[in-house]
Amino acid sequence: MTVNSFPSMHNWNSPRAWALAIIVLLHLGFFWALTNGMTQKITKIFVPQAPVLLPQPQQPQPPKPVDIKDARIDVKELTPTYTLPPIDVFTEPSDRAPIVDPIPTPPNSFVDEGGGVAPPVPMVVEPRIDARRGLSEPYYPPDVIRGGGEGTVVLSIYILADGRVGDVRLISSSGIAKLDQSAMREAKKWRFVPGTSDGKPMAMWKQLPVTFRLNTRM
Repeated sequence: MTVNSFPSMHNWNSPRAWALAIIVLLHLGFFWALTNGMTQKITKIFVPQAPVLLPQPQQPQPPKPVDIKDARIDVKELTPTYTLPPIDVFTEPSDRAPIVDPIPTPPNSFVDEGGGVAPPVPMVVEPRIDARRGLSEPYYPPDVIRGGGEGTVVLSIYILADGRVGDVRLISSSGIAKLDQSAMREAKKWRFVPGTSDGKPMAMWKQLPVTFRLNTRM
């Protein structure tokens, strides 16, 4: 007994025959596309283009090195100048002989308009830098040195009766925040000879300029 696996000619109108015919036509069409260069066109449609690499940015040139040994910090003491205001004493003209006061006038005292003696002005001596100890130099940041940064910081320092620093305030900036902060931070560690009033130590304010400077070599 022989069984024929293929459909007979009168069965080509069946759904199975049409499905088989469509599959064959699809294979033939795919083969025709491969042989006629359609593969590249299909690839361009469905496959994205390769990424384009951007040029690498140029690295910045490092700054010109500066020798840190050439940095210098100057702390100078301001010399105060005391001037007493002038006092005009009005005297009426008289033909009588002047009366001489047998009691000597105390030093640093003033005579008022009524002829009385005002209390003596206390002798005030401003705080000063201890010549034996000096002051430590503030930290000079290397990045500021390499950038050529320099300037002067003016500080107002509150010096206690024992010579220690109680408070530090910025009076004038150097224009560079790191230098201002370094000067104020180091000033809190300083020790001074305290100021006195009639020989007694007392707390006083004192202004000091701190200069950060680069020494240039020719």
